[in-house]
Amino acid sequence: MLKLFDYLEEVIATERISQLNNPPLLYTTSQIMKELGYTEVALIQEPLDRAMRACTSLQIPVNYNFRKIYCFKDGEMITDWQLSELATYLFMINCNPLNPVVAKAQLIFMMKDRV
Repeated sequence: MLKLFDYLEEVIATERISQLNNPPLLYTTSQIMKELGYTEVALIQEPLDRAMRACTSLQIPVNYNFRKIYCFKDGEMITDWQLSELATYLFMINCNPLNPVVAKAQLIFMMKDRV
């Protein structure tokens, strides 16, 4: 029985590492910006750059959490980014807090783990 338990612990640990190395990319920057009420695509770049720099500083692989994608919208090709949950969090906390929706989202992220 002890051998089985040791094996299960190893499987669980391997699964956790796998999830860290291949997190699901759940959101896109365009979806997030739409929810925040932003219409200018240029406003995405600064918080995106800061979020990527935060990952780099923390030695978290950027390519696991951010993926550049291309979409067609109104007959033209646009660049977008798919984000993991971590990347979404980092992106949101780096958006402009003068926007009331951003400020509220930042507060929700901060309070999320305290409840």
